[in-house]
Amino acid sequence: MGAVDLLGGGLDSLMGDEPEGIGGTNFVAPTTAAAPANLGAPIGSGLSDLFDLTSGVGTLSGSYVAPKAVWLPAMKAKGLEISGTFTRQVASISMDLQLTNKALQVMTDFAIQFNRNSFGLAPTASFQVHTPLSPNQTVEISLPVSMVGSVMKMEPLNNLQVAMKNNIDVFYFSTLYPLHILFVEDGKMGES
Repeated sequence: MGAVDLLGGGLDSLMGDEPEGIGGTNFVAPTTAAAPANLGAPIGSGLSDLFDLTSGVGTLSGSYVAPKAVWLPAMKAKGLEISGTFTRQVASISMDLQLTNKALQVMTDFAIQFNRNSFGLAPTASFQVHTPLSPNQTVEISLPVSMVGSVMKMEPLNNLQVAMKNNIDVFYFSTLYPLHILFVEDGKMGES
């Protein structure tokens, strides 16, 4: 069995280049099965197209959305459980929240406020829970967010401190937002 260069030219075949063998000759691996039929893949597709986000569609319609995580457990907020995630869709950032009332009383008069943060994230609309939150009820809310708020360097940079008020009390929690929500669809950092 001959020596094979494991570090050089291993992925070149995916990029459309032929790997170089020892002494400058092309290395051809022996095959034991028939080559798969062309399944309609465009010529030139492979590793070089893997990172080319502009080929095909032209623009991205959305980005990765992490599953909702519990940001404030009910036992720390007198029965109010807050879960959430951040999304970026069509040039706008939103904080998607799920509020669950695990207390024995109705919750009303909700409000939210962000502390100063590294990128100036701030709500752009009032926090609206349209009906009282009854015991064992869950409501989903999408809060629009922009980068026009007060700026203060946080540790880590993507830390967001939040205050949530209702008729029972004021509750505080912090969460880490994914940095990709700050990037505009062309892959650059937003200017606002």
